[in-house]
Amino acid sequence: MSSRARNTVAKFLGVVLSTIVLGALVGGLAAALRPQTYTSTTTVMVTPAQNLPSGQTESVSQYILSNMPTYNNLAMTSSVLNEAADHGRSTDDIAKDLSVEVPTGSSLVKLAYTDTDGQRSAAIADDLATGLRDSIRQFSPQSEGMSQVDVAIVQQAEAATSDNKPSVKRWALIGSGIGAVAGIALAQALGRRRRSNRHPSEATAVNRSSYSAS
Repeated sequence: MSSRARNTVAKFLGVVLSTIVLGALVGGLAAALRPQTYTSTTTVMVTPAQNLPSGQTESVSQYILSNMPTYNNLAMTSSVLNEAADHGRSTDDIAKDLSVEVPTGSSLVKLAYTDTDGQRSAAIADDLATGLRDSIRQFSPQSEGMSQVDVAIVQQAEAATSDNKPSVKRWALIGSGIGAVAGIALAQALGRRRRSNRHPSEATAVNRSSYSAS
């Protein structure tokens, strides 16, 4: 291998290794500086009211299943969010960190709320479940002044708090992978630029040599 080829390979590897190291450092630092968060989950179950006449139970069950997707949206309304607005967070902030899941074919609504404070996360999640329970009862069909559906909180948030601290090692590996791809692209671009800058000078040298020979 000629000295020029070895020099080209060394420059290429130098650029790639530099971007890999830089990517790993940026990824690891981003994970280390990211605040620790906690996600608390509560689950609400909707069923026909127990005191319904036997002939209405089936129709109310069908009503519940057909309206489960609307409960997903109901959880994000002000009537529910305001129930948890006394913990130092606005309803907009709560909505941003709240995710709602309605498993297909079930009568369950899962509320998962994420916060940098574990106790506040659980408290807000519980309040949201209470607000959703009351709203579902309010907007459901009534029979003799009583809601035809029964709503129960089947899982409290205190028992479902999880730590979401990002992994520094994982983020560093992701950063190094991104750095490798960026480094290869950068090294190739720099190589093409060096070759394009070298060609005019080589052409000039050839022209001078031909002129001297003539």
